Amino acid sequence: MYMKSIISATVCAVTLSFAAPQTQAADYSIKFAHNNPPLETSSYHRYYKKFAELAAKYTDGKVEFREFPSSQMGSDQQMAKKLQLGSIEMIAVAANNLAQLYGGFDLFTLPFLIKSPKCAVQTVLKDEKLIRMISEGAQKKANIRVLAFSNGGARNMMNSKHPILSPADLKGLRMRVAKNPILLDTYAALGADAIGISAAETYGALQTKVVDGHDGGTAWAFAQKLHEVQNFYSLTCHQLVTLAVIINNDYFEKLPADVQAGITKAAKEAAAENMEWMLAYESKVFDTFKDAGLKFSSPDLAPFQNAVSSVWEKYAERVGGKDVIDYVKGLQGSCS
Repeated sequence: MYMKSIISATVCAVTLSFAAPQTQAADYSIKFAHNNPPLETSSYHRYYKKFAELAAKYTDGKVEFREFPSSQMGSDQQMAKKLQLGSIEMIAVAANNLAQLYGGFDLFTLPFLIKSPKCAVQTVLKDEKLIRMISEGAQKKANIRVLAFSNGGARNMMNSKHPILSPADLKGLRMRVAKNPILLDTYAALGADAIGISAAETYGALQTKVVDGHDGGTAWAFAQKLHEVQNFYSLTCHQLVTLAVIINNDYFEKLPADVQAGITKAAKEAAAENMEWMLAYESKVFDTFKDAGLKFSSPDLAPFQNAVSSVWEKYAERVGGKDVIDYVKGLQGSCS
């Protein structure tokens, strides 16, 4: 009941941004945008609150932070472009929605590369070398600096037609996916009719049967209330929703060294806290989905993995090459 009451909480429409408390006049102002509603059960909003709290502390109040949630600054791709150009300083966004600006962000989008969210939290997402490699490429290519990565939960498949137990069950299904070529090709390889639809338009598309189902992270689907318009949930865990916390690189490099250090430290610590919260929260969301009447299934993943092998071959160079892919696989070792 507690989670259901949280879901039904309304947000005042006239409130356009949310400023973190300041103890003194700030020297710098940072707009922080994302697509989640400003609720305590929204991972991006929770991340922002913790980050802003820590950054204010670590920069001695030199920076004012203002939150722009609920896609107020546009779709994820629009926000990313605005950040690249400097009209937004920071965003939290699924890494796959940054690939239009720098292909290295699509590393996490390769299907079945990440063994599990828990494994990613323990190894991949905290790896400084990997963060640095992706950030350096993004700085050169797109004027984007990566401050941290976090766990947005596993991508699974939800639909209103029938259980998905094998790739054959996807044949003819109209599946909403983010507008990302690897995601689109993944579903095409599995036999579905993949349709790129933005986060803000997904609920309406499912409700009006423009699409039969969707691909998305558990917490994101819950925040968007997509369980209200779906019936079946398949635990495929085929991709990890990787939250990228990024900042305009030109803006960052103009900040004093102590402010840079404070923002970076806050971003990483907030990510660590956010990842642990997400692991616990995701299991609670599953329980809420079941209470709402969704029928769960756990398919054999081997046929799915075999079906998408061509996607790896097609996009290996885009995401950084075979060496980077092997590095990520090696980081995960024997974890499950």
